[in-house]
Amino acid sequence: MSLPEFTPRESVRRRRLTARDVVAEELRRGIVSGRLPPGTKLTPQEVAERLGVSQTPAREAIQLLTSEGLIQNDAFRGAQVSPLTVEEYEELYLMRIGIEGFAARLGAERIAREGVEQMAELLTEMEHAARAADFDRFYEADHQFHRLHYRATNRESLVRRIMNLRVATERYARVAYRMPKVSMEDTLANHRSLLDAVRAGDGATCEAVLKEDLSRTLDAFTKGFPLDDAQ
Repeated sequence: MSLPEFTPRESVRRRRLTARDVVAEELRRGIVSGRLPPGTKLTPQEVAERLGVSQTPAREAIQLLTSEGLIQNDAFRGAQVSPLTVEEYEELYLMRIGIEGFAARLGAERIAREGVEQMAELLTEMEHAARAADFDRFYEADHQFHRLHYRATNRESLVRRIMNLRVATERYARVAYRMPKVSMEDTLANHRSLLDAVRAGDGATCEAVLKEDLSRTLDAFTKGFPLDDAQ
């Protein structure tokens, strides 16, 4: 399977990243968005040609995403996008339930008024994206919404771990939205409740709301994951 056409996003160009980082981010976004589906073969030569870099950063990017679990790489089959599995999904979501519950509670108790207002703006952006069925825009606003919330904990290492897990689960979440028990409106309703709890500084409620949403998605996915359709 050949790679689809893609070029670095403007947001990537503006940041001071190494060539490896730029390639890794583009491949990562391609994988989690589904533009690079499970089983897509990735060679340093082809990736380098597509993104206009040498093979060294392309090879390093593939190695990095292999360490993140998004790519499988072995001597016989080469590098290819990892399959979606219920087992991995369960592991990722159970980890998220644990650490995001803690971050949600602590962030709600520490966030400043300005942060709450920014979260409200991002929730509005998510609502607009949902009406337009724009998944990329929806997820970008969602990531910013939670990053703002969790950064209020003043624990940057915790935030990095959470956001890495969110990236890893995004491609699963996109599949989950095709299931009858999971919808973007459900996510929006949960985010409204989450924002209400954050605005009130109610850490306990915020933690409960966050865990309920993740648990609901986990349950729906493990019971109805359409492996044949997703891969």
